[in-house]
Amino acid sequence: MVPPPPPPPPPPPPLCTLPPGPGPPRFICYCEEEKAAGATGEGGLSLYVTDAAELWSTCFTPDGLAALKSRFGLSAAEDVTPRFRAAFKQQAVTFTPQEDAASLTLSGGPSTLDFELSKVPGPEAAPRLQALTLGLAERVCSLERQLASVEETAASPRKSPRPVGPQQFLPDPDSQRGCPGPGVRRRCPGESLINPGFKSKKPASGVDFDDL
Repeated sequence: MVPPPPPPPPPPPPLCTLPPGPGPPRFICYCEEEKAAGATGEGGLSLYVTDAAELWSTCFTPDGLAALKSRFGLSAAEDVTPRFRAAFKQQAVTFTPQEDAASLTLSGGPSTLDFELSKVPGPEAAPRLQALTLGLAERVCSLERQLASVEETAASPRKSPRPVGPQQFLPDPDSQRGCPGPGVRRRCPGESLINPGFKSKKPASGVDFDDL
C-alpha cells in the first residue's frame, strides 16, 4: 500500500517591508503565531517590526486574540492571519517609531486598526532576528529553486506528438506521369484531332509508295 503524500507545509507568515512605495525599505513587519509546545488549543499571535538592529513587538494572548478578531469583524473560529496578509499585500501599513515604543496602523479594511508596540530588549531580540534572517534566506533559496525549475522546463525542447490517426500519404508522382490533368478530356480512338467530338469518316490510309 502506497503511503499518502505528506501534507503541504504551512504558508510562510505574513510579511511586508516599510515604508510602502518605490523607495528603499527601512523596516520589516511580520506576524507569527505563538503556541506553547504540546498545547492543543488556540495559541496567541505576535506582531513584529524590525530594522534589522532593533525589534518592536506586541503580543496577543488567546483572549486578546479573540478581541482582535472582533475588531476585524471575524468570528472566534476564523483565522486572523489572512487579514494581516491582505493588509501587507495592499501596503496599507504605517509604522511610526518612537523612543521606547512604536505605533502601527492597518488601514486596509472596513475600519482602521491601531497597535501599540514595545521595544524588545537586545538579548531577547537577538534570537528573534536570527530566526527571521534564516527564514528569509530559506524563502529566497526556495524561490530560486522554483525559478530555476521553471526556466529549465521552458528551455527544454518540446517533442511534437505523433499523429494518432491513419497517416496521410501523398500520391506517388511517378504514378501520375502520363495521366491527364484535371479538366483534360481523353480522346477516343478514331476521334478527329481537328474537330474533337467527331470521328473521321475515312480512316487514314497512309502513303502508297507503289503509286509514286
